[in-house]
Amino acid sequence: MSIVWLGLGTNIGDRLSHIESAIERLIPVLENISRAGLYETAPRDFLDQADFLNTVVRGETDLSPLELLYVLHEVESKGGRDRAKLPGTPLKGPRTIDIDILLYDNICSTFTGDDGGSLTIPHISMHQRLFVLKPLLDLDSEMKDPTDGVLWRYKASQIGDQRVKLYKR
Repeated sequence: MSIVWLGLGTNIGDRLSHIESAIERLIPVLENISRAGLYETAPRDFLDQADFLNTVVRGETDLSPLELLYVLHEVESKGGRDRAKLPGTPLKGPRTIDIDILLYDNICSTFTGDDGGSLTIPHISMHQRLFVLKPLLDLDSEMKDPTDGVLWRYKASQIGDQRVKLYKR
């Protein structure tokens, strides 16, 4: 079994319900699930949208990284997410549910799928996202970045002003 860390976020409709439903849909592929608190966070990149709810879950899986990615896309789709990029739709715009593979064991690699898409682990932007690191640290404050061995809490302390507020423990 491999240990995986997933980031979940939503900013459309009943945000709490979207998170809860996504976690329920992960139960068939993740064992021993641990959940961080929920954080309300300001949008990044595309700012003209509602605030997000974000959390991190830790679990164990027998799936490979790419197999897990495809399952996560299916969970997102069942949660109302349409990954098709429509003209005029902003990248990083509003979504019912977004699930990212943050960490997978201590793997540091990029995988290419049959569809030509790629997956980089650790998640390529997690070191810049307080809305990922705060909930991650709720679950394990001593975790280190597998790419350089630096504590994630140190990296979190170096991030500038990002509004990330505890919403629910």
